[in-house]
Amino acid sequence: MKEKRGAGGRLLSPFLLEEDASMRQMKTIKFIFVGCILVMGSFLFSSVSYAEEEPQGGAGYTVESIIPENQVDKNYTFFYLKTIPEQSQTIEVKVTSTQKDPVTVTVAVHDAVSSSIGEIDYAQPKPKLDKSLSNPITSFVKVKDKVKKVTVANFEEKIVGFEITPPKETYPGVKLGSIRFLREAEESDTKQTGLVPEFARVIAVMLTEDEEDFDHGAELHLKKVDLTLFNGRKIIAANIQNDQPKVLQEMTIKGKVTRKGEKEVLVEQEQSNFAVAPNSNFDFQLPLGIERFTPGTYVFTGEATGDDRTWKWNEEFTVGKKQADNINDETVFKVNVPAWVPGAAAGLLVALIGLIAYLVRRQHQWLEGRK
Repeated sequence: MKEKRGAGGRLLSPFLLEEDASMRQMKTIKFIFVGCILVMGSFLFSSVSYAEEEPQGGAGYTVESIIPENQVDKNYTFFYLKTIPEQSQTIEVKVTSTQKDPVTVTVAVHDAVSSSIGEIDYAQPKPKLDKSLSNPITSFVKVKDKVKKVTVANFEEKIVGFEITPPKETYPGVKLGSIRFLREAEESDTKQTGLVPEFARVIAVMLTEDEEDFDHGAELHLKKVDLTLFNGRKIIAANIQNDQPKVLQEMTIKGKVTRKGEKEVLVEQEQSNFAVAPNSNFDFQLPLGIERFTPGTYVFTGEATGDDRTWKWNEEFTVGKKQADNINDETVFKVNVPAWVPGAAAGLLVALIGLIAYLVRRQHQWLEGRK
């Protein structure tokens, strides 16, 4: 389990001069035609700007898990613990300063969920939990003494405790979450870039009672397929659920969308090295282009492989006109054509046709004069 986590010249004969002169005329026409197309294209397409990368810099602190005796596998540096119903214990993490100036970090416990990029997400403060998950880690793992912040300075060390009180009911498989330490940048760092960088350290927490393999036994179900927006981009989202308390690792998933009754593939996507959290769901995303999406009935065909198993899906979904119009209008990735562009484009087209007609007429007159 990972914490996360490509001239030459030539001699001309007299017999080729007239042919080459004609060819030069045609090349001139092609050059003008391409130039006009490029000019019109510059009106139609706008550039996309991207945010700067997060500024680099030291976090000023480190964290280290202190592994207890009930660690299932001591080869792991994260907590992988065997618990007993209603038997409480305290686990500890060492926070160490790596600089003289004081560093203050917030401390919190998080539930692990699946993400659309194929990595298990340990950092969401309020994730949307799957309906199949009962007694999530945040319900029985708490920061000891309700500590919210820890300050370390001048290379000192502090121990932060976390209390685990397993529920009365026995649970199968594993419970997965994390302990997260977060330091926000100083005000001086923010002024330099205008951004607010964060320096986080995360330690995974995986709990079990049966000690069976945590990465064997996941079960995938296709719950829904729909047109939606993600970060302003149009996508087809196939929501897939793992309803078992097991982690699925190194999964490969692929899918495509066609209009019902047609064979042409409108969009397809494939991802490998995909990881899925226990009792969670995620959106497998198929990004669409900037063209307007048209309403209608479509078919999603998908396949996932992992844990020596294969899951296949074939699902129809319908996108209504109102939904398609809303998504097309709300996306930030689209072509915005100013009102004056169609008229300008039409004018350029008329001028281009007139220029080509003039050149063709001149060429014909020139050839007639050579006879």
